[in-house]
Amino acid sequence: MKYLATAVLICSMFLTVSNAQPAYQWVMKRSGSSLGGPIDYHNFNPDIVYYGSNATIYKSTDRGETFSATGTNVPGSSEIKAILLDDSNPGTFLVAIESSPDKIMKTTNDGQTWTTSLNNVTFSYFGIPITEDPSHPDTVYTMNGVNFLRSPDFGDTWITLSSNTGSNSAPCDIEVFPDTSIILIGDNGTGIFRSTDYGVTWSQAYSTSGEIPTISINYTTPGIAWATKWGGGGGLLKSTNYGSTWNLQSGFTGTSMWGVHVQPTDGNMVIAGCYSCGASWRTKNGGQTWTQISIGGSNYQYSIVDSMTQFAAQSSGFYKLESQYFIPVELASFVAELSGNDVTLSWTTATELNNQGFEIEQSFDNQNFNKIGFVPGFGTTTEMKSYSFIIPDVNAGVQYYRLKQIDFDGTSTTFNSVEVTGPMPDNFVLNQNHPNPFNPSTTISFTLPVESYVTIKLFNMLGQEVAKIADGSFQTGSHNFEFNAQNLTSGAYIYTLEANGVNGQVFKSTKKMLLLR
Repeated sequence: MKYLATAVLICSMFLTVSNAQPAYQWVMKRSGSSLGGPIDYHNFNPDIVYYGSNATIYKSTDRGETFSATGTNVPGSSEIKAILLDDSNPGTFLVAIESSPDKIMKTTNDGQTWTTSLNNVTFSYFGIPITEDPSHPDTVYTMNGVNFLRSPDFGDTWITLSSNTGSNSAPCDIEVFPDTSIILIGDNGTGIFRSTDYGVTWSQAYSTSGEIPTISINYTTPGIAWATKWGGGGGLLKSTNYGSTWNLQSGFTGTSMWGVHVQPTDGNMVIAGCYSCGASWRTKNGGQTWTQISIGGSNYQYSIVDSMTQFAAQSSGFYKLESQYFIPVELASFVAELSGNDVTLSWTTATELNNQGFEIEQSFDNQNFNKIGFVPGFGTTTEMKSYSFIIPDVNAGVQYYRLKQIDFDGTSTTFNSVEVTGPMPDNFVLNQNHPNPFNPSTTISFTLPVESYVTIKLFNMLGQEVAKIADGSFQTGSHNFEFNAQNLTSGAYIYTLEANGVNGQVFKSTKKMLLLR
């Protein structure tokens, strides 16, 4: 398997397991017959997801929401045991199949045609027979009975490394620690075996009379791995020393577990499940606490893309975890601060999914908003990201700002607004129009220290009034008017502002403007 994932509900001082939250639910997206690890997704574009059932490969281009069959049926397949994508070559992947005999097939054109990569092999019926080295994705490992094999060229050729792994039969799962020579296998009826020389020699690291269906490695914290036990007392195992020793996790003893998977980019996110008890368990803190979530059918595989995209292969088909808590962008904070005449907006995100960026919107009544800027996002990330945006020379008085997050597909989410009170002016001011000279439009601006009734009149050089630019009540703060002189002739003009404040203050000021046609 590539990156994989599956408990009795016992509360103890070491493990807190809460009842299933109705806000989380597994939803079947594609019916089918699952076995082994029939799910894989494209690491560079996780919108692309593959699922194998019987002899059919299904492909999704929308993160597992919908599927359609791709290519032709895999020749001779009765079940798809594993899919392994070549992320550097879209449309190229390996499939390990249940057949007579078992084999590995390869396609380079999304299943339109198939070639035999490895023939006449024996896989564990329930197992996940192939995995890649995460540090060297062209290197693929498999087991033929008790023989351990490696392909250095993504299935074009195979080399037998060992015929004595210690396993009593074909193992259930193979996992490789990144940037090391350490490989683990879990088998049916013996335990976990470990190699420190890329699979040439092996030693037993854990013993059980039951089965080790799945192993999953934490790629963000070196040395940590998880494994499940079916039979032999059941349970969930964890190693913190590269698989040298294993410890049963409290709360799962007695439950025949199956799938387990650690999120590749966040080792704190783990999903595990039992084979046929109808439950899965999800942790966001590395196993300190777990949330139980119901799921139908028998479990084979979990596959976590990120904190909001999680899949399961059940006996009845392909499932995806849905929740009201899964939003494209999780906003951790959003604040606005006034510094002088400028407002600085600052915000952080906890996670982002397909985030094109943020539109910055402004309003003076918290109802009608206008876009005033845009800040690009980070696409998809599970790391906390920080942003800022500065609005210079803001108006006096109360104003509101909010973020509108835009996905790459055009969908959007609007977050709640924040309120800022702009700087309050001390004096009446009439500013020089700009541009000046102008043709035919110019902007006239003024500032009021108190609410005032304002008139702005325009006169020619003979003292005749030719236009009334403003006439009405205005709030405290700065105001702008665009004046269009389309009906006036070229020449010099005088504009006069008269303001009568509600506090009895009176202000009058005159400026000269020049219209050039």
